[in-house]
Amino acid sequence: MTKRASFSVVVERDTARRNGWAELLRAAGLRRVLRRARPAEMADLIAPGTPLTAMVVGLTAHGARDDAMLSLIASTRRLVPGAVILAVDHGNRPRGAAEAFAAGADDALRADHDPSELRARLAARLQNAAKEGQRAAWLAQLGLTPLEERIFLALNDRRNEIVSRSALAEALGEDEWRYGDRRIDVHIARIRQKLDAQFDGAVKLRTVRAQGYVLDGEPRL
Repeated sequence: MTKRASFSVVVERDTARRNGWAELLRAAGLRRVLRRARPAEMADLIAPGTPLTAMVVGLTAHGARDDAMLSLIASTRRLVPGAVILAVDHGNRPRGAAEAFAAGADDALRADHDPSELRARLAARLQNAAKEGQRAAWLAQLGLTPLEERIFLALNDRRNEIVSRSALAEALGEDEWRYGDRRIDVHIARIRQKLDAQFDGAVKLRTVRAQGYVLDGEPRL
């Protein structure tokens, strides 16, 4: 099977806005940008695993809610969880943003937003998504077990700081750490072996006696 190339899409009923937002996505570095006027036109595009990078959706100004567009956001979020989804509420409804977020949008703007705001929010969301994707790829390469991953992320979130065994036990969902309990040390040893194999000493997991552990070095995940 041929692997599909990544793409982005604008779903907006107004032609001028649709074209303008497509150019905005291209300016953000997204080369393959598709344009759709109605949610129904997305049925042949979105499926589990679809390489969708970003989607900008315009909610109509007519009616109390735009259920068709909200349903599109919800289904896209379910089928393509990694996609960046922005919604623009042309009706400036009091609950417009809340409804978009509830459907699964990453961000929501009012119709009277400054164009630079949409550009800035899109750039920020794409940057965060890229970081999360890179982080997920590194974690996959490390081959950590679910428990090891939780310990590693707790250490990674506090880079260059001493993280106590009690804090790691909390990250594992345990109420407390008891002196002499060696389970965390076993996990730490396995994580250290995997880091050494992957990064050849560039990322170090050090033990600080009687205090805890420190993760330092580059790259930062």
